[in-house]
Amino acid sequence: MSESVDTSYRRLAAGYLRKQAKQLARQLDGIRAAEDIEFVHRARVASRRLRAAMEMFRDCFDARQLKPWRKQIRRVTAELGNARDKDVQVKFLYGILESLDQKAAYPGIVRLLTSLERKRERLQANVVNAVDRLRASGVPAQIQTVAKEIIAGAKAEEPGEPSPFVFRQTGQQILDRLGETLAYQDCLDDPNDMKRHHAMRIAAKRLRYTVEISKDVYDGRLDETVTVVRKLQSYLGEVHDCDVWLDDLERFAKKQRQRIVKRFGHARPFASLETGMTYLRQQRGERRRQVFQEFVEYWQELNRRQFWSQLIDMVEQRQRPPELPEKSTEGRLDCGRVPARPGGSANGPVVSNVAAWTVRQKAHERNPAR
Repeated sequence: MSESVDTSYRRLAAGYLRKQAKQLARQLDGIRAAEDIEFVHRARVASRRLRAAMEMFRDCFDARQLKPWRKQIRRVTAELGNARDKDVQVKFLYGILESLDQKAAYPGIVRLLTSLERKRERLQANVVNAVDRLRASGVPAQIQTVAKEIIAGAKAEEPGEPSPFVFRQTGQQILDRLGETLAYQDCLDDPNDMKRHHAMRIAAKRLRYTVEISKDVYDGRLDETVTVVRKLQSYLGEVHDCDVWLDDLERFAKKQRQRIVKRFGHARPFASLETGMTYLRQQRGERRRQVFQEFVEYWQELNRRQFWSQLIDMVEQRQRPPELPEKSTEGRLDCGRVPARPGGSANGPVVSNVAAWTVRQKAHERNPAR
């Protein structure tokens, strides 16, 4: 635990971790029962938020305490993630079958659905083991106990208003995560840059968690940002889901064809499955194109509104001590203007502006009060 961290910041950290640890603990019995997939979903979200908060607030807790917490939460997050992914795919296929009007596609889709359900059943043992290990470790209860002690101590030491330190730290975290997200916006010019779309999704997720953690100390001024970033992550998440589907469908079709050839000596029976595989590939491919275009249009709208620049202005204003004059905007990152020079991206700032962001970040590290 760093002694340079003030009480107000520790109180923010403790309050958030306590809330998420409670939420995670409340889902464990439901996960074991396996009667409602939403228990896995809620637990996965809570575990991810805990991991994000433990990284953001790592200086607020004893490192010897934090290490086992992070280890246990990381393990359960991984198992919950695998299970949740299959739950979502199974639910999607049931929805497809309910509205399907191409009867010839049924056999292939049903075969895939059966395969996914079996995989999900096999994963349940791993999920239950992870839940039992987490419960046996006592980590959720430990987090709540330590957090409760920090909150009680903080209330006795100082009033509840956020300190300048809180705004400096949360502001810098928000700007760091925003910088990571903006660095990928040039990939929106290429619909096929799946690797960087995925990286942007992860960056946007980290930005979302950071903003959600910080929003209570900004008196509602981050509420729209939370809404915006959630929408961005939703777009990018669905784009990624479509990419996963397309890869999975290709592997599944290949595996089914090989099995049929091995059994019958030829691939003719595969025709009864191929129609369904083709239907799903076309449906997922078209959905990806549609969602990606919607995402690009939404991003461009944010840039036209100068949304990111306004967020930076607000955060930097709260970071700045009252006695310091407002910073000059000369040389600042312009997050919202469509570049006029050739080679610029219509989806955001040109590369030189991303470089300008890095310069500003390094300057801040050298002189945080600048």
